[in-house]
Amino acid sequence: MNSDTITNAQLQNWESFCSHIGDWHGTWRVYNLEGELIRSHECVRSFHLSSDSSEINHQNYSTYADGTNKLETYGPHKKPHLRSLHVNDSFSWGSQEVKLGSVFFFETGFKHQDRRRSAVARYNENGTLDILIISEHLGSKVNEPPIPPANQFSGWQGIEIKMTPDCIVSSPAPRSWVQLEDLNQNYLTLHLKDGVSISIPQDLKSETKFFLAVEWLVNPNLLFRGIRHFDVSGFTSFTLEKFKR
Repeated sequence: MNSDTITNAQLQNWESFCSHIGDWHGTWRVYNLEGELIRSHECVRSFHLSSDSSEINHQNYSTYADGTNKLETYGPHKKPHLRSLHVNDSFSWGSQEVKLGSVFFFETGFKHQDRRRSAVARYNENGTLDILIISEHLGSKVNEPPIPPANQFSGWQGIEIKMTPDCIVSSPAPRSWVQLEDLNQNYLTLHLKDGVSISIPQDLKSETKFFLAVEWLVNPNLLFRGIRHFDVSGFTSFTLEKFKR
C-alpha cells in the first residue's frame, strides 16, 4: 500500500467528518449494567470549520441538573489527521488496545439527516463499567417518540462496509441479519433509550479477541450497526452494517 493511497483515504475520512459540522444539542444518559438510568445531563457538541477549511474546532458545553455549566475544548482537529474513523455517516473512535491498569473506552455512533445517536463504554481501572448513550439533534433539542428494540422486527436485508485503522474502506458486501444478542450470547446486551442498543464484554483482558457492537434503530425500516473488532494485537477494523426492511 503506497503513501498516496493512505493520503487519499485520510482525506476521504476528513471529508466524512466534515458532514458533522454544526451544533449538536443532546441528552447524555448514563446507565448501569442492568440498563437502569443513573443520571443524565444536557450537552451541545459544536464542530466548526475554520475559514480556510484546514481545521475543525470542537467544544462541548454541558448543563447539569443542579444548574451548573461546563465548557470543554478539544483539538483543533487539523486536516486530515483524526483519531476517529468516519464512513457513510457512522463514526467510531477510542482505545486501540487493552492495557492492564489503564482505562479503556470507545464511542461509536451514527448520523441520519439532522439526528445523531452514539454509545460510549468506559472500562475503569477498578473493574467497573460505565455506559453512556448520547441522543443529539442538529441546531436545537427535539423530543422524539420511542422506538421498540430491533429484535422485535424481522425481514432485514443488509450490507456491510469495513474500515481499517489507516482509513481504507472496503466495497459494500451483502450481510445477513443476525440479532444483536446472537453475535455473542455471553456478552452484555442492552436495549436502551432512543433506539440504541449495545453488545459488549462485561470485562476485558489484554491480548484477547473481542468486539464492541452498537446499533441504532433509526425507524422501523432502517437500522445501523457499528462493530469495533480487536485481535490479540489490538484494534483491527470498524465495520458498518446497514439493514433495511
